[in-house]
Amino acid sequence: MKKFFWNSYSVTKQLGLLFIYLIFTLYIVTATITTPALSAKLLYALGGGVILVGALYYEYLKFLYTKMTTALTMQTDLAQCKKAREKLVKYDIFNGFKGSLIIFDSLCLMDEGNYQGCLEHMNQHHDFFHGSPDYLFIFWYNQLLCYYFLKEPTKMLYCGDKLREFKHSDQKHFSPLFSFDEIDALIASANGLHQKSIRHLDKISPKRLNAREKAYYYHILANEYRILNDSKQVGHYLKLARKYQNTMHFGG
Repeated sequence: MKKFFWNSYSVTKQLGLLFIYLIFTLYIVTATITTPALSAKLLYALGGGVILVGALYYEYLKFLYTKMTTALTMQTDLAQCKKAREKLVKYDIFNGFKGSLIIFDSLCLMDEGNYQGCLEHMNQHHDFFHGSPDYLFIFWYNQLLCYYFLKEPTKMLYCGDKLREFKHSDQKHFSPLFSFDEIDALIASANGLHQKSIRHLDKISPKRLNAREKAYYYHILANEYRILNDSKQVGHYLKLARKYQNTMHFGG
């Protein structure tokens, strides 16, 4: 039902934009034809044409970006992610999506199981990630998750301390992109408190997660139960993780 709603919303939004562009095009054509002065005709034709082409160009780039992120978060298909990314880079001649691609690449590297590569990528773009509270939050969260799968609890705790600063700060200045229950679960795991980690994870509603987030959620649960030698729960949550992970890879 939710999927049908969002699909319908997306289609309705696209139709609405198409209607607006058609109205604008008709206005420009009408104004160009009815205006008696040649200079005005040229102004309407050239000015309106440039605006229309620019708007359609941007809408096409947004379409490619949405296709790219959908492949990442909903389809968890790394091959489609890279294919859509290449197309966006090819047509984004003004590098308007450069920042979004930096974040996207960090997520792709993580989904490939290349955690060291993800860490190096984020350090390479250190200034970008430190450019806003939202990006900084992503920076520390991605590091926390990478170190979790690399089994480096000391570095996890350092990242956890950085993320807790956000938890106790004015959240109006950043978007809580990730669940603090998950962050607390990872911190508890780093401290060797795996039952506590599971209790934090149990507070999260999987219904509110996209496919990518569900894959990580269930895989982390399976990892925690594996440490507790509960093979029944490990099998259960690994089965759920595989349902959503598609071509994603997990270490640890």
